[in-house]
Amino acid sequence: MKKNLITGSSGYLAPYICIELGRLLKNENADYNVMGLYNSHPVNYGSIDFKQCDLTDFKKLDKIFDEIKPDIVYHLASVTPTRIGNKPDDFVYFFNRDVTAEIAKLCSKYDSLMFYTSTDLVYNEGHNIKEDTGIINPQTVYAKSKLMGEDAVRKLASKYIIFRTSLVYGFSLSSYTSFFDIAYKNLSEGKPVHAFADQYRNAIYAEDAARIMTELIHIYKNNDIINLCGDEELSRYDMCKTMAEVFCFPPELVLPASCDEFKEYPLVKRIGLNNEKMKRLGLKTGSYKKNLIKSLSLKPTK
Repeated sequence: MKKNLITGSSGYLAPYICIELGRLLKNENADYNVMGLYNSHPVNYGSIDFKQCDLTDFKKLDKIFDEIKPDIVYHLASVTPTRIGNKPDDFVYFFNRDVTAEIAKLCSKYDSLMFYTSTDLVYNEGHNIKEDTGIINPQTVYAKSKLMGEDAVRKLASKYIIFRTSLVYGFSLSSYTSFFDIAYKNLSEGKPVHAFADQYRNAIYAEDAARIMTELIHIYKNNDIINLCGDEELSRYDMCKTMAEVFCFPPELVLPASCDEFKEYPLVKRIGLNNEKMKRLGLKTGSYKKNLIKSLSLKPTK
């Protein structure tokens, strides 16, 4: 039996992974046990078990690892730009670096394969950026702390894959609110959406990302860093215009904005990722427009 542990179960990507693993549980050939950890927002995804745990409580975390002895650990919990808010930089570094280091140690202790979601924002601006040759130049506290988390995983985990994840899109299945959710809500209410027209990233659909991460359970061979992204370089303006088209919203509600107008933290204007490594492993993603159509079944009801 493969025992899976997921941190950040009440976040953005983790619910999709829980659902994907739940789907595998229904397969008569699958033999999985899945435990999801959350902090303050209880969740429920069918056949998945959940446990409350403040990941900064290392004693409780150690006890959970000892009880479960996981084969695979998805460490998805982090303090993201949308949740940094008024939290001091020291806490962001502590959570994204030190909590990750503690989980990496536990993964090594229990011989667990660790999947760690980092960010494409660790890279310098560029196009066709490869994992092994891309220039590393994080600009924000978030990106710097996630890079420190990467270093902790590489030094302390015995088996790992680090995902440098691009912008993730898709409807949130938890209390987490993403740019995608906000854009959809505003457009559905007839409100304008101002979206960056001069920042480009290889956005990836949450369902694709979850499927890829669960597929890697079966094909892991070596410790690695993988760009987790889609094929298309898109601006948020492009994404919102296509959203308006697919969901039949007035296109004039989508208005271009510039990164230069954003003052909260530095924004890198182009992070064009190369995903050849992902494809060599047989891992593919759908196009943005096709995935939007696919997501229709998950759109919120009024």
